[in-house]
Amino acid sequence: MEKIKILFTIGNLDVGGAEKLIINQVKNIDKDKFEPCLCTLFPYGPHDYSKVFEELKGIPYQKFSFKGPLDVSSWLKVYTFLKKEKFDIFCCHLFESNFIIRLLNYFVGSKPVFIFEHNVYSKKQWWKIVADKIFAKRTSKIFVDSQAILDFTSNQENISKSKFAILPYPIELSEQKNFDKTKIKQELGLPASSFVVGSVARFVEQKGLPYLIRSIPKILEKIRRDDVYFLIVGYGKMQDELQDLARELKLDSRLLIRPAMDIKEVLPILDVFVISSLWEGQPIAMLEAMAYGVPVVATKVGGIPEILFDGKEGILAEPKDSESLSSGIIKMIESDDLRVRVSQNAKEMARSFSLPVYINKLEEYFINEHHARNK
Repeated sequence: MEKIKILFTIGNLDVGGAEKLIINQVKNIDKDKFEPCLCTLFPYGPHDYSKVFEELKGIPYQKFSFKGPLDVSSWLKVYTFLKKEKFDIFCCHLFESNFIIRLLNYFVGSKPVFIFEHNVYSKKQWWKIVADKIFAKRTSKIFVDSQAILDFTSNQENISKSKFAILPYPIELSEQKNFDKTKIKQELGLPASSFVVGSVARFVEQKGLPYLIRSIPKILEKIRRDDVYFLIVGYGKMQDELQDLARELKLDSRLLIRPAMDIKEVLPILDVFVISSLWEGQPIAMLEAMAYGVPVVATKVGGIPEILFDGKEGILAEPKDSESLSSGIIKMIESDDLRVRVSQNAKEMARSFSLPVYINKLEEYFINEHHARNK
């Protein structure tokens, strides 16, 4: 059988759930059935991408650098690339990529297009909503990771629910490495014997990190131990604001805010993992923490309550509510039995999100659509 030539596109490969997902898709899709190519459309940030490109060795990769919607030169370059390569299928992540490829697809043969909606975008601009609605008519399938995103996007953009398919985010359930926890803590500036409550997230409004930081004084005031420290790892435009807030609350000695690093290096030292998001799809970081057996406290938003049940796989807190967050975190800190129980339940739940099962389902959609178009 002739291989199906498929282009995976995204803005760039900055640290985030969508970026992690597209890398897993490109790496793990069956190379005997598909000929994948990865394409990024926008310039990269200042981060170190060496590990990312190491993962993608052997995968054809095309990089563009759109400077804005009126960058005619980049539009022409992408159009020429698509016309020349004659892809059978396009698979796009995030709005900018979805928009550019679906628009150009009108001029390169109207190939099957699959797009991913990764979140509940309550503040999406009106013209983006209109564009999504228009393009939906010639989109093969819109993938979402939860019922919450499906319902919200369908209602927001007035798109039939039959156009959507739920594909929960996968996680790699690979064997956990034996990290030197003491060494990692030392490198981060944490005492070796510390009990660590942590979060790994982009420093943006969506992640609700100010609410987490404001919960810390309440926690420190109420808990009956003095070995608890807090760690927030990530990057983003709110970094200065978060550090200023930590100083204002005099948390310098108990809260560390550190640059982005691989979550697999952070999870081994965490005793509690926190998701403080104001809105979400299905956060990969939370699933990875669950798979690793780190007890989770998460806000009750988006697709989170679909996989984490309060008191079973973790603790749910109200969004935009530091009191609710602090209450959940205190429960986790003070109950060894609770942490053990939710850790075991969360590990069991995470097994249903295996990467091979996800890839098989994704391939099935691609193959069925390709065959339907080429009868």
